[in-house]
Amino acid sequence: MIKQNPCILLMTRLETISLVFANTLTSFFGNRLNIIRNHMQERLHPSVYDAVDLILVSDTSLLHDQPALPSDIPVLLARRTIDINKLDQLMDLPPGTRCLFVSNSIEMVDGAIELLFHLGFSHLTFIPYVPDTETPLPEKDQIDVAVCHGLRELIPAHFENVIELGHRPLDLTTIFDISRLLDLSPDKANLYTADFISDFVHIGRKLTNSVHNERKLNEKLSSILNAVHEGIIGTDATGNITVLNKEAEKILHMTEATCIGRNIAEVIPEFHILGVVESHTEVTKQVLEFRDLYLLVTKIPTFLDDQFLGAVITFQDVTKVQQIEQEIRTKSANLGLMTKYSFDNIIGKSTSIQANKRVATKLAESDFTILITGENGTGKEVFAQAIHHHSTRRDGPFVPVNFAGLTESLVESELFGYEEGSFTGARKGGKMGLFELAHNGTIFLDEIGDAPLSIQAALLRVLQEKQVMRVGGYRVIPVNVRVIAATNCNLMEMVKKGTFREDLYYRLNVLPLHIQPLRDRPDDILVLIDYFLQKKKQRLSFSREVTEQLLRYDWPGNIRELENFIHYAVVIAEGNQVELAHLPERFFAGHVSTSPLLSHRDDTLEDTIRYLSRQGSLVDYTAILQVLSDCYKRQERTGRSALLARMNGGPSMTEAQIRHKLTMLDRAGCVSIGVKKQGTQITAFGQQVLEALLIKEKG
Repeated sequence: MIKQNPCILLMTRLETISLVFANTLTSFFGNRLNIIRNHMQERLHPSVYDAVDLILVSDTSLLHDQPALPSDIPVLLARRTIDINKLDQLMDLPPGTRCLFVSNSIEMVDGAIELLFHLGFSHLTFIPYVPDTETPLPEKDQIDVAVCHGLRELIPAHFENVIELGHRPLDLTTIFDISRLLDLSPDKANLYTADFISDFVHIGRKLTNSVHNERKLNEKLSSILNAVHEGIIGTDATGNITVLNKEAEKILHMTEATCIGRNIAEVIPEFHILGVVESHTEVTKQVLEFRDLYLLVTKIPTFLDDQFLGAVITFQDVTKVQQIEQEIRTKSANLGLMTKYSFDNIIGKSTSIQANKRVATKLAESDFTILITGENGTGKEVFAQAIHHHSTRRDGPFVPVNFAGLTESLVESELFGYEEGSFTGARKGGKMGLFELAHNGTIFLDEIGDAPLSIQAALLRVLQEKQVMRVGGYRVIPVNVRVIAATNCNLMEMVKKGTFREDLYYRLNVLPLHIQPLRDRPDDILVLIDYFLQKKKQRLSFSREVTEQLLRYDWPGNIRELENFIHYAVVIAEGNQVELAHLPERFFAGHVSTSPLLSHRDDTLEDTIRYLSRQGSLVDYTAILQVLSDCYKRQERTGRSALLARMNGGPSMTEAQIRHKLTMLDRAGCVSIGVKKQGTQITAFGQQVLEALLIKEKG
């Protein structure tokens, strides 16, 4: 099977913007990326999306003009920066210059002005103007110069003095996001950084000549450095630290006050900067271990008029990227084929998690296929690895494959391998597939619900016959593997819709194991927090209000979200104390319900029931909660229309009335309303309210 280059669809309002994006992507990825450009001249036919792996939009409102997008194609909003070389024209302007900033939308012009202020041009007066809107157009004598980003045609003709800053290019973080989502290596990222540093030196000289004020110069350079989404450290010719941006402080957990003026070899010896200082040679894309992090580091010597000034070190935390690569594992060279987790790594004291561990231990002792179900972030792969580690196959390989990370064109050759010459670009001698690699061990089929129907048939054959045939081959290869599959989808519902094979479902669902979401086992929240803090070798204390808020939160991202919160808390907390003010906004809006640990109190239940009775008939709320409870047992989320249809002979309500009552139940913490079309699900507290309502109804 021929491996196709990934394809990206560009959606912009203007063709010129589309060209800027395409040129930037081509400069990074060359001919390894197919690009489709659409600058809104026509609506795209749905068939276009069949070849698209990623959609990059300059403005999310563009999606409103298109047909419904396939749910399996990720959409990325382009983050854009500014061409620093074009800023010379603004630096020549004296303080107080009146600049008419012209663009095609008020959001665009406001964003551009805000960025210029952050870059240190607060000494200029910017007046926004968008043609054909309510923004007033000043008289000619009230404006000194007109400014635009590549839209000169929008500037009224009588403004003759114009500064063109050029179209805003893609930010480096967007390039890295694209490379991660499409599994492409941005080979020229170091050159981009080098160009930025070169521009940085150039702009520094211009500022010195135009402003003649060292304090202003430092403020402007600091603004530019802090606008970059990667850590930057600058040293002088002897290796003493002269610059440390905010991102570097965040990644390294250091402060500018404790680093500036000290030698980098003393402060951060792991960076090994001495070689660059002595040899004046750059080191690019070096992966270094720094405490509990893995950093992708580039070290570049800087010069001014052929005189060595020092070194610039740029770096990013690539731990998350490495984790994603470990999950995808599409190349055997990157396969560790070993487990990291055992049952000792499954943390929790709740009844459900202890029961899961007991059941999983028994399942491990057999050799039948296991299907693990549960929401994202509940630890399905940890359980899979622990089962393998406890099984008789523990000395064999553990091979994970994530169907969400494989395109349909790749999945067959990755799973079953291929013979030499089977397609253009095929490796000499062929390649062993993942099932062959898992021989005498375990293969973990993660996100099995995302497996294409064509592959489902092939998987069924392998499970039945215990043999595979490579792509382009004519011989069958026997394999002895134990299969563990996992999904966050309701496979039975997919079977009913025809998107998952019924025979494969029953072949996989021999030994089922369901992992409860974190919101249904609140006893584990504080235990997991202690575990992650010990893992990071950090100490934090939480105020009573914070603890209550953490226990009330629904944790839609489950354990993965909880671990990310601990990373955030360690960085954001002042000292070792976490207060309410440190919690992200999402903890107070949405996904919040009454604390399950507190909800057993009769007065809390009674308060909720009284609240609901003031909002309408308790009979209606009881009927809604009963349907949602039945759906929860089937691992389903339910939309309003489906909810209305399933109420059978219950109370007569319109869809608008259902919407209102669901909102009231959400405010009371009884249900969790998903975004877009994710439907509604009853919470643990909602189950308790339902039981109380049923008792009250019988009494």
